[in-house]
Amino acid sequence: MVIIDSDKFNDTTVENIYLNLGETYRLSSQLAPLNIEKIEVSGYKIVQQSGGSSSSFGSDTIENMPSFNRDIKDIARLNPLASINGNGELTFAGSNPRTNGLTVDGIGQNDDFGLNFGGYPTSQPPVALDAIEQVSVDVSPFSASKGNFGGGTINAVTKSGTNEFKFSGFYEISTPEIAGDVKSISEEDEFDPLTGHKTYSFYNVEPIQSEKRYGFNVGGAILEDELFYFVNYSKWSSEQDLDYGFDGSGAANEFNTSEANYNRFISILNNEYGLTDSLAGAPEDTNESLLVKLSWNASDEHRLDFTYQWQDDQDERNSSSGGNSVVMRSNTYAYVTKFNNFSTKLYSDWSDNFSTEVGIAYKDVTSNSNTRSDIGSVSVYEEEINGRGTGAQFAFGTDSTRHANVSETKNLTLTFDATYLMDEHEINFGAQYESLKLYNLFAEDSLGSWQFKSLDDFENRMVSFEAKDSKKDENGNYPYAFEYKNAYTNNSSDKAYDVTRNQLALYIEDKFYIGDDLEMTAGIRYERLSSDDKPTLNENFANTYGFTNQENLDGIDIILPRIGFKYYATEALTISGGIGRFQGGIPNVWYNNSFQADGITEVTAPSTVINEYYANNQADITQVPDEIKNSLEKGSGSVAFIDPNFKLPSSIRTQIGFEYEFDSELLGNGFKWQAEIAYHKKENEAVWHNASIQPVGLAADGERVINQTIYDNFDNADIVMTNSSEDGRSIIISTGLAKEWDNGLFTSFSYAHQDVTESSIGSASQAEGNYKHNVTVNRNEDLAARGSYEVEHSFKINLGYNTEFFSGYATKFNVYFERRSGRPFSYTMDMYQDDDLGDTSTLYKNSAYLPYIPTGADDSLVNWGESGMNWNQLEQLLNKAGISERGQILGKNTATQPWVTTMDVSIKQEIPGFAQGHSGEVYFMIDNFANLLNSDWGIEKRLSYANQTIYDFGGLDKEGRYIIDSAYNGADVRNYSQINSSSSAWQAKVGISYKF
Repeated sequence: MVIIDSDKFNDTTVENIYLNLGETYRLSSQLAPLNIEKIEVSGYKIVQQSGGSSSSFGSDTIENMPSFNRDIKDIARLNPLASINGNGELTFAGSNPRTNGLTVDGIGQNDDFGLNFGGYPTSQPPVALDAIEQVSVDVSPFSASKGNFGGGTINAVTKSGTNEFKFSGFYEISTPEIAGDVKSISEEDEFDPLTGHKTYSFYNVEPIQSEKRYGFNVGGAILEDELFYFVNYSKWSSEQDLDYGFDGSGAANEFNTSEANYNRFISILNNEYGLTDSLAGAPEDTNESLLVKLSWNASDEHRLDFTYQWQDDQDERNSSSGGNSVVMRSNTYAYVTKFNNFSTKLYSDWSDNFSTEVGIAYKDVTSNSNTRSDIGSVSVYEEEINGRGTGAQFAFGTDSTRHANVSETKNLTLTFDATYLMDEHEINFGAQYESLKLYNLFAEDSLGSWQFKSLDDFENRMVSFEAKDSKKDENGNYPYAFEYKNAYTNNSSDKAYDVTRNQLALYIEDKFYIGDDLEMTAGIRYERLSSDDKPTLNENFANTYGFTNQENLDGIDIILPRIGFKYYATEALTISGGIGRFQGGIPNVWYNNSFQADGITEVTAPSTVINEYYANNQADITQVPDEIKNSLEKGSGSVAFIDPNFKLPSSIRTQIGFEYEFDSELLGNGFKWQAEIAYHKKENEAVWHNASIQPVGLAADGERVINQTIYDNFDNADIVMTNSSEDGRSIIISTGLAKEWDNGLFTSFSYAHQDVTESSIGSASQAEGNYKHNVTVNRNEDLAARGSYEVEHSFKINLGYNTEFFSGYATKFNVYFERRSGRPFSYTMDMYQDDDLGDTSTLYKNSAYLPYIPTGADDSLVNWGESGMNWNQLEQLLNKAGISERGQILGKNTATQPWVTTMDVSIKQEIPGFAQGHSGEVYFMIDNFANLLNSDWGIEKRLSYANQTIYDFGGLDKEGRYIIDSAYNGADVRNYSQINSSSSAWQAKVGISYKF
C-alpha cells in the first residue's frame, strides 16, 4: 500500500504495490505534475523474476527452492547467466568465479584474499540461508553506486525482528542409506593396440557420507516499536565412513596396489627411516555459524542496524578415497577458518528531500592448516617403468603447500550514501573507504619435498632422477626430484608479508524522467587504490631490468561512467538497457605475489647443488641437508612483480532487453517474458609473462617461438603481472518466461547462450602458476580465445506447486531442472624436462603448449625418424578426439567437456503444532533426482585440468622440426577424465522444522 500525501491536493492510497530488491517501482500520479510528493511505503511483496542479467528472489523462493546445502548460491543459480559446477564454483556470464561480489545487508562477505574458487572465505556459506529475507543478483547494474565485482554481484538482506516474537528451528539428516552409488573411472593396465590410448572401466562406489545440520532463529522486540532483535544459529557436520582395502579386497575404497606392497612400504618407513604412519582414515568436517542483528528505531527519522556474524569452519583435506593415491594420515590436515564480522548502519531522513545511510563494518578472517607431521612431503611410486615412477603412489609427510601456511585478513569499511530529491531529479551520491590488511605466510617446500620412483629406490634411499644424458646439468649430474624453497635465512617465518591496501570509491548519479515514460540514470564512479607498503627492494632485479620490483599500485585509479534507461512503452512492455564501465573482483592474492616472491627472501635451492648432493648421498627425509640449505643466497631467487605501467582491468558492458506481460486464452493470464542481449568488451585483462626469457629464433613452422633465458648462472623465472595486448569479449543472449496460476502452480523457464573470449584463465593464486598453466602457442604472447568458464548453452526450469493434501495444511512440491554445456578445454602437447622452447626447469614439466597437427606422414615440419610415434598412430588419436585440423597449431579451447544435467526435488508437508499459532513441517529433498530415475543421468563428467595431451613434445631437431613422442603412460583424448563425486549421484535428506 502506498499513501500519497499532498498539501495541495487530496490524499490518495494505492494498493497492490510490489517491490523488488534493488529496484525502483514506478508509480504514476496525476496529483501534481512537475512536482515530487512524499511517498510512504507500508507494505511489499517480493516476486521472482524469470530472466535477464538482473534477478530478485523473495522469502517464498528462498524457503522452497531445493537447496541441499542451504546455500545462497542455490538461489542465485536461478539467474539464467549463473552456473555452478560440482565443486561449488559459481560463474556469471562466463567470468572467473573468484571475481564475483557477495554482500549481506550491503557488507562484503567475499574471500578477501581471493584464494577460494567457491568465493566464500569458508567452505560453507558465511550466512545461513534461514537468516535471509531477500536475494538479488545482477551482472551489469548501471547504477554508479555498485562496485567491487568483475563477474556478477549477489546482495542478500537478512531478516529482522518485529514486535511479535517468532521462533523457527530445524533438524535434517542425510545418510548413505538414502543416497545412490557414484560411478567412478578406473584406468586399466592395457592400452589400445592401434592408438596406444589408455583404456578405462567404470565401477560403482557406494555412498559413505553422512551429513546432519540443525539450527534455529528467534526474533522479537526488546522495546516494543523501538528496539528489535534477530538471532540465527546453525551447525553442520559431515563424516565419511571410508572402507579401505587393496587389490582384490572388494572394499568400497580400494587402492590399486597389493596389500603386500603396502606392508612393504610401511616396513621400509619403520625400519629404514624410523617413522610410523597409517592410512588417512575417515575425515569429519564441521561448521558453526551465528548471526545476531539488532534494529533500533531511534526516532521517526533515524534507524540503526547492528549485525554480528561469527563462523568456525573446519575442513579436513587430503583424505584418499582409493585408486592410485595412497594417502597416509601424516599427509592430511585440517584447514581451519574463523570468521568474525561486525557491521553497523545508520539510516536517516533529514528532510522530505534528503536521506542518508552511514555504515561501518569490520571483518576478521583467519585461516590456518593444522598439519599432522613434522617432516616434509614425500611421495613414493610403486614401481619404475621406462625410467619413470608409475603405479600406485604413497604420499606421506606434510603436504608441500602446508609446510608453512597461515593467512589473516582484517577489513575495515566505511560507507556513506545519500539521496537528494530536487524537482524531478533523484540525486544519489556517496563514498566508500576500505582498508584491507592482509597477512600471509606461505612457504611451499620449506621442509623439503622428495620423490622416489619405486619402493626399491625408497628402500635404498635413492631419490628419483631422470637418467638421460641429454638432461645432465653442467656438472654432468642427472636432475633429481627434490624441491627446497625457503627464506634465505632458512626460517620460513621470514617469508610472511603483512600488507595494508586501501581503496576509495566516490560516485554520483542522477535519476530523472524524460516525459512520462522514459526513466534515465546517468552517473560516474571513481575508484583509487593506495598503499604505503612495498615489496623488498631487489637491487639485482633493478640492475637487470632498469626499474625496481616495488610497484604496489599505490595511486592507481579508474573512472567508471554509466548510463542506464528504462522505457515504459506500454503498461505491459518495458524496455531497459544501458552502457557502463565496471572494475573490481580481482583476487588480492594476485596483487600481493610481489611481496612474497621478491627474489631476495624466498630462494629455490639451485638444481646443480641438489643434483650434486644426491648423486653422492642417500636421502634422509627427516631433514633438508645442510649442504642444500647453505646454498641459498640472498637475492638470487625468482621475482614476481607488477608491471610499473599496469592498469586496472575493467570491462565495458552494454545491454538491452525487454520485459513483456501478456495473456494466453489457452494457458491463462499473467505471463511474464523477458529477453536480453549483452556485449562485454574486456579492457586491460591481467596476464602473466616471463620477463627473464627473450625470443632467439623460430621453429621450422615459422610460428613457434624459441626463447632463451637472460641469465647465465641462474635458472630463474621472473614473472610479471601485466595487461594483455589482446583483450577478450563476451556476447550473452538470454530469455526467460514465468507464470503463476491460481491453482498453486508456478513455473519459470530460461535459456542463455554465451560466446566468451579471454586472454588468461587466471586459475592459480601464484604468479608462476598463472603463467605456466596458461595454454598458449608461445610464451609471453597474448592469445584471446574461447573463455575457459564459458557455458555455451544453459536451459533451466523451476517448477513449484502448492496444494493441501490434508485440509488446512500446506503441501509444497518444488523442482529445479538444469541442462548446460560443459566447460571448454584445450588439446595440448605434454612436456617433461624439455627446454627446447626456452622454458626454465620449474616450467618445463607441464602441458601448456598447443600442439602442432601434422599434415600427414610426409609433413616436412616433423622429424618422423626421431619421433617415438608414427603418423598412423597419431592420426588414430586425432580422429578419436574429433580433431580435423591438419598442418597447423591447434586453437585454444576448441573442445568442450560433456554436457551436465541436474534435477533437484523438494517435498514439504505442513503438520499441526503443539499450540495455537504453532506449526511444523516435515520435508524430503533429493539432490540430483535425475540420477535416481536413471543411474546414467545426472553424472558430471569433467577433466581434472582443462587440457588433454595429444602427444609428448620430444623437442626440436637441429633444423627446428618437431619430434613427436607417444604420450607418457598412454594417451587420453577423451573430453573427460573423472566423474565429480559430489554432484554425480542422487542424495536425499529428511528433516523437520517447527515455528511459531
